[in-house]
Amino acid sequence: MRRHIIATIFKKEMREVLRDKRMLYLIILLPFFLYPVLFTLIGSIGANQQEKLTNEKVTVWLSPTAEGTPIQALLIQDSSLRVVTKTFVREDLDSLKKTMGVLLPADYEQRLAAGQSAEVTILADQSQDVLDMRANILARQLAAVGDQVLSQRLTDQGLSPGFVTPIVVTNVDLSPQDTGGRIMASFLPMMILLFIFIGCIYIAIDITAGEKERRTLQTLFTTPAATGEIIAGKFLAVAAVGIVSATMNILSLVVAMNIQVYLLGGENTSFSLQLTPEAWVWLVILVLLATLFLGALSLAVVLLANSYKEAQSYVSPLMMIVLVPAMMSSMPGVELNYQTALVPVFNVALSIVTLLKGNFDPVLLGVVAGASLVYGILALFLASLTFGNENVITGEKVNFKMLFKR
Repeated sequence: MRRHIIATIFKKEMREVLRDKRMLYLIILLPFFLYPVLFTLIGSIGANQQEKLTNEKVTVWLSPTAEGTPIQALLIQDSSLRVVTKTFVREDLDSLKKTMGVLLPADYEQRLAAGQSAEVTILADQSQDVLDMRANILARQLAAVGDQVLSQRLTDQGLSPGFVTPIVVTNVDLSPQDTGGRIMASFLPMMILLFIFIGCIYIAIDITAGEKERRTLQTLFTTPAATGEIIAGKFLAVAAVGIVSATMNILSLVVAMNIQVYLLGGENTSFSLQLTPEAWVWLVILVLLATLFLGALSLAVVLLANSYKEAQSYVSPLMMIVLVPAMMSSMPGVELNYQTALVPVFNVALSIVTLLKGNFDPVLLGVVAGASLVYGILALFLASLTFGNENVITGEKVNFKMLFKR
């Protein structure tokens, strides 16, 4: 193939992409600003809502048996609670808003004095966010009161706190990656693959079905350029936009996470993306190979459409090829092995998961890279069959038997 012709077609397609301001904003510029803005906005709104719920006045009905106990003192010292001591039953709270109850048994103090347990019941409509949060906070506070009672009992008996906890279990995390890597491993592979697909599919539609609708694709085949050169030029344009889209979105996510760490005062570093140089190299290789496969597959499929609108109907089925394997890769117990390394898209998603967790095997990643390269070449071959079919190019009815026979 003649490289100067491929380069000419590539430049022509990229020029068309850069002229389309809507695609430029959607694929390149919007992603870079979208996540920092969204993360900052959601974080600030979440913090404001949390503060609002914490400071919102809530009425607490307290059974009379709690008078003079540490539980009553605990509730009264909270300025956001309106404590009302009264006799009530569960049904009295059913239709009330921002009202919860704390029930103590009639023999509460006698049970504690006898060294027995006394049940304290919190009644709250947990479908109300403010009551759900307050009930959880109150449960922790009451548990702390119980610990104080237990400590006093041990002191009275001359026993140490270790008497009730003879065995202390400590979990030590031996993973080379931090918590942030494991958290991001649950969603980042899906987002990377989805962004690659989005970047590829829309330019693929425009330079195939879109050109057929504008009657410019047929003209291209009247030039001295060979079919393989046309495919190569168009594929390079699709792959370039896919890689740029994925890169911009990844950078946007990293920037957004750093903004969150900054807003948290630098205390929470678990959301920082920390990879070894070797892991970064493998990540770049996998992104390139995923772009090769998804770009070629997008070209081959959307060329079958005769209009831009028809091509858009192919987007959802193709997106399932990306979303389903990517979501499955984050399921518990799913691991990268020599079997899953041969499943297209799924293998790349699993590989990104292992890279983010920091426990990757270079041999397995090599198998994934080799398999992905083969699938990409097969997708390019399928695209060549599609481009080489005269009925496909002219928009006539396609005989799929003859298409694959060739």
